Amino acid sequence: MAAPPASGSAVRPLPAPPVLVAGGGVTLRAVRPGDADEVAAVLEQHRDPQVQRFTWIPDPYEQLHAEAFLANAERGWRDGDLATFVVDVGGRYRGTVDLRPEPGAWAEIGFGLHPAARGRGVATRAVRRLLTWGFEELRLAGVTWRADVANTASLGVALRCGFTVEGRVRGLLLHRGERVDGVIATLLASDPR
Repeated sequence: MAAPPASGSAVRPLPAPPVLVAGGGVTLRAVRPGDADEVAAVLEQHRDPQVQRFTWIPDPYEQLHAEAFLANAERGWRDGDLATFVVDVGGRYRGTVDLRPEPGAWAEIGFGLHPAARGRGVATRAVRRLLTWGFEELRLAGVTWRADVANTASLGVALRCGFTVEGRVRGLLLHRGERVDGVIATLLASDPR
């Protein structure tokens, strides 16, 4: 006879995507797969060399990739395994933030911004607001963040949002078929933010 699953091992269903106000003109909202302007913005953002350097985004990034990304974001909400929000600044798409729920009331966070939104605190506002939603609405116990060790901008956002760096892990990330060193950090619901 198989043992019953451990308490808290299942991923909880996601609520309907809310609109979250992050302050400073930054709003988090659900993606709109049929919105051509948003798809064009995705294409522009993902051609950026910094995005190419630190993410798994296909190179070249084409319309079909944008459409697949938007469809996956919609599917993630429906299936409960990916809560993707558009970072909307002044009514324009400027990137995404997401939580990927895991068993045991944890999630991994990811974020990326359009070049026009960088250096103005937009990512920090968006990540802080998403974390608040995750801890309060999803009742997460903790969140994990990880990135390439060279991605100091992303690390800065994580630190400003209260994450504790747990360490550098050799070969943590797979990037374009190569293993690269990564940094991993965590934030508990009980930690100051």
